[in-house]
Parts: sequence; structure tokens; C-alpha cells
Amino acid sequence: MASETTTVEGWTSGVINVCLNESIPTSLDTSVFWKLARPENENNHTFIHYVPYYFVQFAAILFGINVISAILKPLRFPRFSVELLAGILIGQGLRTWARVYAIPTNSLKVLDTLGHASLIYYVFLVGLEIDLRTVRHIGKEAVYTGLTGTILPLFVGFVEFFVMAADPRYTNFFSQEFWENLAPVKLTGPVFWGVALTVTSFPDLARILSDTKLLHTDMGRLALSSSIISELTTWILLVIALTLNNGTLNPLYLLPTFAFFAASWFLVRPAATWFLRHADETDNKLLLNFTIFGGILSSSIITEACGANSMIGAFVFGLVIPSGDVYTVKLMEIFEEYVKGILMPVFFMDNGVRSSLAALTANSVFVTPPHAIFLLVVLAWSAKIVGTFVFSKLSGMSSRDAFTLGVLMNTKGVLALVVINTGRNNQGLSQVMFLTLVLSMLFMSVTIMPLVRAANKSTRKSSQFKRRTMESNKLESELRVLACIHTTRNLSGMVYLLESSNGSKQYPISVFALHLVQLTDRRATAMLIVHDNSSNHNKHNNNISRHSFEGSGQNLSRREEESQHIIMTFESLENRGASVSAQSLTVVSPYATMHEDITCLGEDKRVTLILVPFHKQADVYGRFQDENTNWRTMNKNLMATTTCSIGILVDRGLGSSSKDVTTTSRSQSSFVVIFIGGPDDREALAYGWRMAKSPNVNLTMLRLLSVDDDDDGDGDVHGDNIEDVTVERGGATMRSKRDESELDDEYVNEFRFRTMQDESIKYVEKQVKSGDEVITMIGRVVTSCDLYILGQSKNVRSSIMSGLSEWTEYDELGVLGDTLMASEFAQRSSLLVLKQHYVPGMRMWIRRDADNSKNNDNGRVSLAFSNSNANVISNDVRINRPPMPRQ
Repeated sequence: MASETTTVEGWTSGVINVCLNESIPTSLDTSVFWKLARPENENNHTFIHYVPYYFVQFAAILFGINVISAILKPLRFPRFSVELLAGILIGQGLRTWARVYAIPTNSLKVLDTLGHASLIYYVFLVGLEIDLRTVRHIGKEAVYTGLTGTILPLFVGFVEFFVMAADPRYTNFFSQEFWENLAPVKLTGPVFWGVALTVTSFPDLARILSDTKLLHTDMGRLALSSSIISELTTWILLVIALTLNNGTLNPLYLLPTFAFFAASWFLVRPAATWFLRHADETDNKLLLNFTIFGGILSSSIITEACGANSMIGAFVFGLVIPSGDVYTVKLMEIFEEYVKGILMPVFFMDNGVRSSLAALTANSVFVTPPHAIFLLVVLAWSAKIVGTFVFSKLSGMSSRDAFTLGVLMNTKGVLALVVINTGRNNQGLSQVMFLTLVLSMLFMSVTIMPLVRAANKSTRKSSQFKRRTMESNKLESELRVLACIHTTRNLSGMVYLLESSNGSKQYPISVFALHLVQLTDRRATAMLIVHDNSSNHNKHNNNISRHSFEGSGQNLSRREEESQHIIMTFESLENRGASVSAQSLTVVSPYATMHEDITCLGEDKRVTLILVPFHKQADVYGRFQDENTNWRTMNKNLMATTTCSIGILVDRGLGSSSKDVTTTSRSQSSFVVIFIGGPDDREALAYGWRMAKSPNVNLTMLRLLSVDDDDDGDGDVHGDNIEDVTVERGGATMRSKRDESELDDEYVNEFRFRTMQDESIKYVEKQVKSGDEVITMIGRVVTSCDLYILGQSKNVRSSIMSGLSEWTEYDELGVLGDTLMASEFAQRSSLLVLKQHYVPGMRMWIRRDADNSKNNDNGRVSLAFSNSNANVISNDVRINRPPMPRQ
């Protein structure tokens, strides 16, 4: 390529040849492979000269991470394991087959420098994610779990270090020859080894809990709380290890580092808070960048001068910045994608180049054979699991939960690699030790997800048949409700509905208010925030993300303002004197998997009913305006997967007649239960029955029957020889199905008998012929009401509903619910559509032959299971007759 150039004082201007591939001789002279334009009289600076090699290495690691991530995506390995594996494969591959052109030895100076800089910014983000205010709220169980989980790994780390460092000729640990003939490494090596095994990575554990849908469970919150204790303990031990690296045990060497910690908390924290808040209010990006970059670099230099490590300073600076403020969220959005997507692959590349497999075949007396390294890797993998398992069992946890918690606490991340690389840089670990620990971290990381999913899957299967429905609960039993809130516009109707659910000492209610927030940015993980109510702030000690919105000086984001409003509303509901206990939570998750988060939380809280708002918002005239298709998708997924009953509330100003949701005085409400038949309608009647006990509710039950009386319920079971029984098998108790019409008659008759003296309850029974007549009859009988309560009845085949299903627009409301919502006479009335939980794909009934009809109450009969694939008959099942109706 030709171009005019001019020379000015020894500099070449014009065309700059950044990368020039000259004719390469057969002797592989690398001096002509890369050339960088520089002044003619400038010396060949090593750092500048090898920068082009860095770009090749950077491109290779980015390509390798994306390719390996795509290949291993079906296995759902954690991101850390994919990046670690890519670094090893790409690094060793380039050193083996393209060392001369891609990764010469001198170019590692550039890679090491930029890799270390990447770590500084990464640990700053780790510190930024941890809120020190939550440490004081962490319960004793989480503290003990985090601390006791470090004891056995530390011991195993010491043992493994001396196994690899010892000369095979001298095996007596207490002999002088043993200590005189150790491998040429510093005796701080066992500390680094043990600290690396004690690490529990908080960010990586949060991702795993989110992916396995355990983040909202008690175990998930316990693991996350314990990981904070473990991570803080790791940083303290790392400081001690770095201080002891010169071989002295004088604690005075620790004073400068801990003095920096104290100064950062009492001096740097207020100053950084003021600068960041001022930069956010004035939109001064220059001040924001100066505060962050200046704080990170200054803190790193100070801790390096104190004899610790520069990464500790960056971590402390991130730790002292207040969490939960608007500018903190902005910092996460600015730095996270850049650091984790651009900078951190450089560190994994550097780590992969260091993990030389050639060390296994080196000719040295201290080289450990491969089979021994494999045993050491397995021992290192099991140390944290066994330690946590033993303590959890002693605390009364089940074996499955204790093992799952141990596996979760064994989550490793970048911090473990930081400890390992620091030990190697300080000559505390040899090359073989470094490689053994890297392989241990990789093995721990790839085994976490399969083990956790297997244990969680078996637990889910064992709880599938535990039906939690309104119909199966006694009226006097506690009603546990999970109320989902998207925006504050959902509050009024939801709170009024819960108020009308008859919360009293005789009929207690536990409400879990769940604020649903869409995860839209590229944060590391979804999260669950458990808010402390003033009345029960001592409960749920193990919750990790506790946010209190105290202090009017904080700039709250829109999400936090909505969460604060929700918290105050449900606290007010709890303080009104009724026996209603409320706990507020916030779930931040993508809508595609939000239904899984709600389902897991419902199972963890053992709720009977999940209430969700309809995806359309009504105006003051009852007309629908706003529509959110994501809400509808979530509602439909939730109705298909939930393991308890679920209700969709179509709010058209429910409770608007009251002055305010926080007032104690209420006007009389008129509720109507529409009953046609089937399990969903029985669920609606059960909920309406409970509401009828409230002194402020007038209930009308309208039962619609077919004139021809040919409604076969769900159409799946027929015959007169079908008997309702309780089946006990394998420790699980399930109720068999019989003719739905008989169950409907039995439940309605029980309702009528037990409410016949209640003047606030009205029973109406009408016969209809078609779907059009159903709507006409409802409008004729019900002149006005505040709320219609009905079942979805999606799978019930009824002749009186024929003709209406063809015009259904919102099938999640069922045929009748969708039609009522569009009717003029119900334009100002709200709807609650309930769906009863059942075991999908499984139906069961009992057939008793006529010859056996005079047998005793207990006997052996044929049990028939029916699903979409096959019918199975078992003749060895003991049954019991059903109990008498509830008293």
C-alpha cells in the first residue's frame, strides 16, 4: 500500500502500519511478525511492543467463551465454569500450537497486567453488591453455617498442601528431615490452599439459586446469608495470609490494613456518598467517573502499600458505598457489562495460560502422579460439603436438605481463583499445586447444578400430590394467601378482597404480599427482597436482602417507592385488629420465568391460594384500557404449573366505596357465587363460604342447573359403582374422583345445611337450557353486586355452556368469566375466577364389584389409575371410607 508520508523530527506520519506481516523465514524469526510504528530513535519498549499479541489473545478468549458456552448450554453449567474451562483450553491451546505467533513468553507481562486490572474492578463490583447493613440481620444459624463451613476445608487444605509438598522419601511429618526437604515454596502455601477451599462465591451462588428457583426458599436464603459470612471470612483470612507471607506472626503487620478498613467506613463512606449523590442530582458524569475511578485506584494503592493486596482495597471501596440508592444501581449498570463482558475474559485467559498441564510430566521428585491429583481433587471437592452437611444434620435439618446446602455452599467463583493466583505469585504454591487447585475449582463448579437439580427434583416429586385447596381445608383452619402485586393500582382491590376473607381469631389469615418486578437490565441474577414489617422484624432471621426505607434523604427509585407503598399498605392491614399477619416481599425476575418463582415461593410458604391481578386495568367507568401481555402470559403459565389453588382478580374498583383502604369502617359488600359444577366451582363456593362469615359481606349463591339434568361434570368418570375413598399408598394420601355431580350435590347440600340460619347468605337455584339463558338468568337474579366469584371450569363439559365457548377471548377466565366480563350488567362489578389445583394427567377411581358391596368398611379393591398413556390396575391397596362431612 503506497501513500505520501512526511517525516518530522524522527516521527513517521501518514500511513501507520500497526500490524505488518512480512515474509517469515523458515527459522521462525518472530521479530518481523509484529511491528508497531514508533519514533525511529525510540527503544524497543517491551510493553508497547507486545500489545498486538494481547489483541490476538483477547479475540481468542472471547471467541472461545462464546463457542464453549453454546456447546455446554444444554448442560446448564454455571458461567464461571464455562469461562474457566475456556481459559484453560484456549490458553493451553495457543501455548501448544501457536506460541510463537499468539502467546510468546514476554507477552504475558501485558496479559498479567491487564488481568490484574480486571480483577480490581471485578472485586469492586462484588463489594458493591454486598450490603453490610444486612449483616446485623443475619440469623445465628446462617452465621454458624458460614463459619463452621470453613473449619474442615481449612484442615483439608493444610493436609493436601503437605501431601504435595513433601518429599516421598521422607513421610514422617514430625521428623526434621520432613521439614528440611519440603518443596521450594513458602510455608504460607497451606493458608492459601485452605482459604481457597473455604470460599463460597456470593454472586455465583445467587445466580445458581435463581436458575434452580431456590432463591425464594428458606434454604436459598440461608445459603445466601451464609455465603456473605463465608466471603467476608475469606477476605479476612486472605489479608492474614498476605501479611504472614514474610514468615512472621506479628499481629502488628495487620494494623495498617485494618486501620484502612476503619478509615474507609468512617471517612471515605460519607464522602463518597455525598460525591455520588451530588453527581447523580446534577447529572455530572465527570464527577461520577472521578469519584469511582479515583476511589478504586486510591484504595488499591493504599492497601498495596499496607502490605496487603490491591484487590482488597478495591473490594473495601465497593463495600463502603451504600447499597440500594439510585446511583448504586446506575454504577452497577455502567460497570457490570463492561467488567464482566470485556475485562474478566482477560483474567480467565491469564489463568488458563498459567494452568500448564506440562507440569504433570515434569522430571521432579515433587511431581504428584495424575491418579493422586484426582484423589486430591475429589477430597477438596468434598471438604466443604461434608463440613456443612455435618453441622446442618446436628442442627436438625433433613439429610437431603443438608446435602443440598453443602453443595450450594461449595459454590466457587472468581474469588477462589484470586486466592490461588495470589498464592502462586507469592511463591506459596508450586505449579503443580496451582494446577491441582484450578482443576478442583472446575470440578466443584460443574457438579453443583446437576446435584442441586437432582435433589430439588426429587423433593418436588414427593410434594406433587399434596393438594392445597380451599375445598379440602376446614373453615376454621388458617388461610395462607400469596397476593401478587404488579403496581400500586392493584393494591386497593387486592387489599379489599383480603379484608373480606374474614380474618379473625377463629379464622386466621397469613398474607404474603409479593411485589412483582420485571428484570430488564443485565444484572447478575434475579433476586428476592424480604422486607421487615415492624411487628415481626425478629422473624425470618436468615433472609438476606432486607431493605428498610428509613430516612427521607434517600433518593428512592420507582420500584422502591412502589415497594414502600406496598409495605405500608399491608402493615396497615396487619395493624387493624383482625387476625391477619402480613409479610411483604419483592421478586425481581424476568416474566418468562416469574411463574416459577411464584410457584416455588408458594410451596415454600405452603399457601392455599395464590391471587394475581388480571392483565388489563379498568378505568373509573369499568372500561379496560391498559393491557400488559407479559402479565397475561405469566398468569396462564402460573395456572398451568402452580401446586395450589389460584385466583385471577378482575378489578373494576373493588372496595372503592370505602373512603380508604386504611380505614377501619367499611360499607356492606355484596358478593355472588355462581355455581354450575365441577372442582373449580366448588373451590369458588369454598372461598365465598369463608367470606360469608365476615360481618360486612352479603353472599348470594346462584346455582344453575340444566333443564335436562344431563351434566356429566368433567366427563371423565361415569357409572354407579364408583365410590369415594381415601387411598393410602407409599406414604401419600390422595382422594379418588367419582361422579362430579354427586360431589357437587354433597358440597352444596352441606353449605345449605350449615348456613340455613344465616340471614346474610341467600341461596338461589335456577334451571337453564343454554349459554344465552345463563347470562340472562344471572342478569335477572343479580341486580347489582361488588364481586362475582366463580370457577374457571375450563375442562368441565356442560351442555348449558354450549355456544359461549366459541366467543371466548380470555380462556384463563373460563367461558363464563370471559362472558361476564363483557356483559353490560356486570360492567361495574369485579370478578374473581378460581382454579382448583389437581394432579395433571392423573385420574383415579375405585371400582367395587357388586359381590363385594357387603364387605366391611375396610377391604381390598381394584384401584385404577388413568393417564394419557396407559391404565394400571392394582389389587393390593388398602382403602378407608371417606370421613363424615366437616363439622
